[in-house]
Amino acid sequence: MESRQSKCGSTEEPEDRLTGLPDGLLHSILHGLSLKDVVCTSGISRQWATTWVRALATSPVLDFTDRAFVVRQAPAQVVALVSLYLKRHADQGAPLDVLRVALDGTLGGAKAFGHDVVGWVAYAVARGAREVEVDMTPKQGDRAAQHDDTVNEEDFFVALPSDLLLARNSLVRLALDRFSLRAVLSGAPAGFAGLRSLSLSHANVTDDEVNATLSSCRLLEFLSLRSCHLLRSVRIVGHKLRGLELVTCLGIQQLRVTAPALESFAFHGDIIYLRDSDNFSAVDLGDTPTLRDVCLSHIGFGNMYLVPEYEYGFFRFSNRIARVKSLTLCSVGLKHVWVQLVYDDDPPPMDVDMSNVQELKLLMASLDFGSLEAVSTFLQLYSFLTLDRLFFHLPGEQVEASDVFDALNHEIYELDDCIYIDKFGLDCLRLIKVVNFQGTWAELALLAFLLQGAPALEQLVLVTVEEEQGASGDTPLKLIQQRVSEMTEACVTWCGPSEDRTQNPAHTRFYHME
Repeated sequence: MESRQSKCGSTEEPEDRLTGLPDGLLHSILHGLSLKDVVCTSGISRQWATTWVRALATSPVLDFTDRAFVVRQAPAQVVALVSLYLKRHADQGAPLDVLRVALDGTLGGAKAFGHDVVGWVAYAVARGAREVEVDMTPKQGDRAAQHDDTVNEEDFFVALPSDLLLARNSLVRLALDRFSLRAVLSGAPAGFAGLRSLSLSHANVTDDEVNATLSSCRLLEFLSLRSCHLLRSVRIVGHKLRGLELVTCLGIQQLRVTAPALESFAFHGDIIYLRDSDNFSAVDLGDTPTLRDVCLSHIGFGNMYLVPEYEYGFFRFSNRIARVKSLTLCSVGLKHVWVQLVYDDDPPPMDVDMSNVQELKLLMASLDFGSLEAVSTFLQLYSFLTLDRLFFHLPGEQVEASDVFDALNHEIYELDDCIYIDKFGLDCLRLIKVVNFQGTWAELALLAFLLQGAPALEQLVLVTVEEEQGASGDTPLKLIQQRVSEMTEACVTWCGPSEDRTQNPAHTRFYHME
């Protein structure tokens, strides 16, 4: 829009050039804008908002998941907005392929707006939608309320009626957060028959209900269960299942998986173990010949590796995912292995076949002397014959400037006195990437250890912490860069998070940070 000034100096009405654009062009522009952007730019043109409403009313994709917009609105406003546009969509009689909604699910919201939310899902299913997603994650600051045991269950979950998914439909992907499927699963939900992707978060599903769900989803290729705390002894059967994600399901004590086509497996939570079951493993992933990438993360669950009940639990778990090509582990699991080796007088053989691992990512909850010992022990314990890429994700908390200067003032190359080094060689290692690097003594010690065992290394990538978080100024950073360059002949790349264009690992999600 342009303002024109008359000869006498007065400002005329701004010229609205957008109004003159063809409707088809305006529709194509508006289809690419998020809800927040449409609201923020509605003043650009007199017809902008009304054109967007018309475009949305005929669009096959209705997406209300812009979190930046949702967290700034009262839940009642979001509910009214979604209901209004769904009504206009229904009035137009337009087809619907996708419905996605994000709503602040602060406790009590389910009871207040459950009827509306169920109506949205029912409308999408009736219109033949292939994808339905409803996310009621509480906004930042209200997450602690999720675990309040005093809250009435009826206030926490939106209950889907028994007849909603009784008949066959077009659903291919279903993602629900804070829903109860109990009534739906009491019958034979034919509405699950076509699903290829199912994600349930904070759902009050039991072991039997998961079994009932999977028995109705013969075509399922991806399953995600997050924070489903009623699960105890989980059995996953899916002959077409390719991806499985179990995140923070705190009650699981036994896991049985029959998925011969499984390619990707991610687990974040407590180490699974069974008391008084020395001859019976708590984890059985069955025969998974196509399994290629695995993520096992236990960050956020305390010093579990020191608890007697977990004895060899991590080893037995990790032994089930041998021979994968891409592996993500965490420092909690590595410390568990280290403690068993150091403090057990007669530890059993910890033979895990790592010969196929081409990519290894280590999530570090901390980086101290104990973590260095755990990492070095792990890399020396197993033979990584084909390891090509090694990634470290360090904690991003700000360090004291004195820690950086301490690293500059001490020699850290000779590690024999602090880290036991026996037979160590990563002969095929081509790339090392460290994220949240700040140049502390422990970080430089880690680099020195890795570099002496990587004769074929071609590239070392060091991604620094966010600029406002870092403790080191320009001068210490230059000295650290010089120190690192003296440690290797490989190409060293320094960059910030926003500048990083280098290779990333297969698993880029950090479940402990979500």
